[in-house]
Amino acid sequence: MKRLGLNLKGRIRSWALHLWPIAVLALLCVAFFWDAFFLRAEQILGGDDLTNLFWHWADFAVSSIEQGRFPLWNPYLLSGIPFSANPQPALFYPPMWLTGVMPLNRALALIVVLHVWVAGGGMYAWMRSERASKSGALFAAVVFAFSGYFLVRIRGGHLGVLTTGSWLPLLLWIYRSICRRQQWALALAGGLPVGLSILAGHMASFIYVALGLTAYAAYRAWKAWQREQSIRAVTLRLIWVGTMLAVGLAVAAVQLLPAAELVRQSTRQAGANYDFAARFSWPPGHLLTLLVPNFFGEATHTGYWSEGIYDEFVFYVGIMPLMLGLIGLKLQHRLRDFLALTALGALLLAFGEYSILHRLFYRFVPLFRVMRAPARAGYLFTLAAAALAGLTMTTLQRSDRQDRARLLGPFRWSWVMTVTGGVLVLIVAGFAAFALGREATPAAGRLWHQANQTMLFLIFFLLSAGVLIWWKRAPSAQAGFYVSALVLVLLDLWTFGNGILKVRNIQESAYWRIVAEAVPDAETRVLPWGLNEAEQNGAMAYDVQSVFGYDPLTLQRYEEFITSRPDPRARTYDLLNAGYLVTTAPQGFPEEPGEPQLLLEQSGVTIYKRPGSLPRAWIVPRVRVMDDAAILEHIHEPAFDPRATALVEAPTLCSGTGGLVEITEYSGNGIEAQTEGGGGLLVLSEIHYPGWKATVDGEPAELVRADYLLRALCVPPGTHQIDLRYDPPLLKLGLLITAVALLLVAAASIWILREPADKDGR
Repeated sequence: MKRLGLNLKGRIRSWALHLWPIAVLALLCVAFFWDAFFLRAEQILGGDDLTNLFWHWADFAVSSIEQGRFPLWNPYLLSGIPFSANPQPALFYPPMWLTGVMPLNRALALIVVLHVWVAGGGMYAWMRSERASKSGALFAAVVFAFSGYFLVRIRGGHLGVLTTGSWLPLLLWIYRSICRRQQWALALAGGLPVGLSILAGHMASFIYVALGLTAYAAYRAWKAWQREQSIRAVTLRLIWVGTMLAVGLAVAAVQLLPAAELVRQSTRQAGANYDFAARFSWPPGHLLTLLVPNFFGEATHTGYWSEGIYDEFVFYVGIMPLMLGLIGLKLQHRLRDFLALTALGALLLAFGEYSILHRLFYRFVPLFRVMRAPARAGYLFTLAAAALAGLTMTTLQRSDRQDRARLLGPFRWSWVMTVTGGVLVLIVAGFAAFALGREATPAAGRLWHQANQTMLFLIFFLLSAGVLIWWKRAPSAQAGFYVSALVLVLLDLWTFGNGILKVRNIQESAYWRIVAEAVPDAETRVLPWGLNEAEQNGAMAYDVQSVFGYDPLTLQRYEEFITSRPDPRARTYDLLNAGYLVTTAPQGFPEEPGEPQLLLEQSGVTIYKRPGSLPRAWIVPRVRVMDDAAILEHIHEPAFDPRATALVEAPTLCSGTGGLVEITEYSGNGIEAQTEGGGGLLVLSEIHYPGWKATVDGEPAELVRADYLLRALCVPPGTHQIDLRYDPPLLKLGLLITAVALLLVAAASIWILREPADKDGR
């Protein structure tokens, strides 16, 4: 232990000496996000996904734990859904635990700032391991951390995209360290950040993290072959990255195993096709946004008029970094080819349906079949462009005057003025075309916006070119050049970020407040007809249980069930205990028995009582065996009486004369009921899903699926106590695997810390 303590102290001193730029990066994060540290109770940093998804998820998790139960099942949305199996709430991700110890809005803001810093810190460490100078590595870190890709994700509230993607540079640094030190213990310990990246929740983003790490490992293996002509050297490098990924998967098993079960039954698995996978492909015309990120508008002020979603299509890294990245294509650095190929490949993959590369990935890489938004590959372009810029900065600093002049050869004032004149001519031509064509006011507004954004590009282009030309002519001004370049890229990226990122007030949902106040029976579900998808999850904030909801992993069978007849009077909603219909406009139902009856009209919210709604549970005396398709069709037939007959897919020895059932306890993870009478099939208006277990008077009972979707079990005649609990075995197995993996990581980390630190501190 004494040796461990001495080595740890030595490492801390070494880190303090060599990693001061990490502290600078932290100060820059605080400076840019300063208002995130002074949020009032009603304020939040981030966009709609943060308030519509992550806020409700975190609040539900915290409140469940405060009530003494682990949030395994969410009863509020989609008639009940597995919560712990869904990766996006990031229930097992340690930084998300901040939401349990501080105000929710401040915790979410701190998580954002922390991961921007992690992204930059990892980039700095990786660049240093690739022999970039401290200033060059810090430059790359600033570009990556404050890149348009991350800033628009914060604007959109895409918390999981940010938290997942922030880990890749650190993983590249760890892998580089493994190759240099050739330590198996480091490969084992390196699985921890892999696991954290998975647990951060956005599986689609992790696929790109894994793709980037694997590509880097393959590139280093190829270089090892060129250098050593050794199969062993190549094999070791591939095994090391495989070890990191395998340990990472084991660390995240507590999330991955339940999530895999959920994905298999979700719309992602059952309904995915290439049209789904190619949604939000990056249009080739958006190459313009690498120079003018808001050329097609933006969603905060002016509106967005291109196809797709604004937050998916911005890969902006700044004008100076883009120039340096292009110069970097002439470098002799060992990483040049990898970064160039990564940047090009990422753009081609981001094109999606506009390029063959994405279709090939869809065909031959299985995980691409269940994920959409090819534009997210732009994340790897951002990484490569930032790294190239940092390496170019390093090379320029270390080059003599002749080599620097060669690298900066294209930058002449004549060339810069030619580009400037061409841009100005295009702006004038645009206004001339508008004047001659007498375009409508919206077109004029767009033209002014594009002119403003193009002029902003021109300003940063002239400043960037001016700095490079100045350094080309005055090579001795090393410090002045670097400070100018760093300040310029900060001004560029922060100008872009400041235009789209705003601290905003959390808006109370008047819709759900009215529903919560008006619906007298809290144990009856509501049917929010015609409500915007983004507002569906607001039911959770008011403890209202809803038939609808928004979740990226909606069960395929549930989706088929609720969409089988798009009518608010459909029997499928009766079976789901939808006692109240809520709309934003009167529906004009006939005033007849059996039709929804008007209950309330208030502030644009109209609530009806649905008289055909079934209770939470009922006992059916007869069962009828039918196949799936026939069941779904038969449910809607007028002659079908769900109280008299249950439709099942396989024969079941269950019969009786019916009876009564009373729900005595209903919580997120369990239901207790008491039955009496002649027995039969007890049907609950709950989703049949793996992991639910039932007992009758303490004895295990088999659950069956009835009426296409619902949870059911046989109950004998007489009085009986029924208990149903959600106790997913895959969660327990995953927890065991995660615990073993963490012990392995801890042992490997202790072994590493017992070894002397490197002399160079890296």
